[in-house]
Amino acid sequence: MTDAALEVFPTPGHFTRIIDSTMLKPEASENDYLEFFREVADAKFRCAFVPLYYVAMARLELATSGVIPGAPIGFPFGFVSTDAKKNEAVLALQYGARELDMVMNISALRSRRFDRVSEDIAAVVAMARRFDAGRGEGHVVVKVILETGYLTDEQMRRAAGLAIEAGADAVKTSTGFGPRGASVEDIALLREAVGPGFGVKASGGIRRLADVVAMVKAGASRIGTSSAIEILQEYLGLYNWK
Repeated sequence: MTDAALEVFPTPGHFTRIIDSTMLKPEASENDYLEFFREVADAKFRCAFVPLYYVAMARLELATSGVIPGAPIGFPFGFVSTDAKKNEAVLALQYGARELDMVMNISALRSRRFDRVSEDIAAVVAMARRFDAGRGEGHVVVKVILETGYLTDEQMRRAAGLAIEAGADAVKTSTGFGPRGASVEDIALLREAVGPGFGVKASGGIRRLADVVAMVKAGASRIGTSSAIEILQEYLGLYNWK
């Protein structure tokens, strides 16, 4: 495991830059979120994903850390209206989010309403691009959560294609609230479907360093996990610090 992990992540920076650390617990208190922001800032992960309610706090607490605040959109089921997703996206961006992970309309995809799925994604992407143009603060990344546990291989491929056509930046496996999380097979399928230049985020059930290594080897370019600190500690434990 040591050799495999250090081959994939030769330095701690290589590891932390692909990690989206997530805190989406409805039972967590404000103090829990403040502690989460402190830990994320110290670790210097790529992004911190929190509920819309805590995005403004994330912007303030992470302002000098280099960690990007992110927000879920249409979470966790994806079947709120497109207008609701657009409004959530606008609020998230105004509060300080610079990455948006939107849940695809899973029901529409399974109903083969591909036009509606595409329009839904494109509407959120349009909000992000309008913000890009208006603020000039850099590219807002939009990832599309497919919730692969509900989808066949054919549906995953179609959903990935729709995300690309709608202008998104990446696809993501799971919310963590669906029937299962990410699998190596899902990641390999999605990487094959989108090609080398498009983002693939593995999320859901990733709790060990071995999970991260396996997902990256399968083709993941980003990892979402609520166990980021524990996995980082496991990674750092591979080094002989004497």
